[in-house]
Amino acid sequence: MSKELQELEEIARAATRQALEGYVIPEEWRKNLIQGTLFEGDDRVFELYVPGEKSENAIVISSARVNRNTKVVVVNISNLKPRDTE
Repeated sequence: MSKELQELEEIARAATRQALEGYVIPEEWRKNLIQGTLFEGDDRVFELYVPGEKSENAIVISSARVNRNTKVVVVNISNLKPRDTE
């Protein structure tokens, strides 16, 4: 892995960790999480997902898009329930 990709991955990891604090990850999912990386133009997209029997059955729980030039990161959380805020 290149130094640039490692730097972008660390930015994504920190932002994802912070974003996930507000959500509950089922324990059975937590044990099986995998990270995938996609290259889209100047963006690198780091996804956390639970694999399925087929790739189309994977359950994506977070997607962190980091621009390689600006280092701006945007995290989207899906398929998770928010933590109770009471």
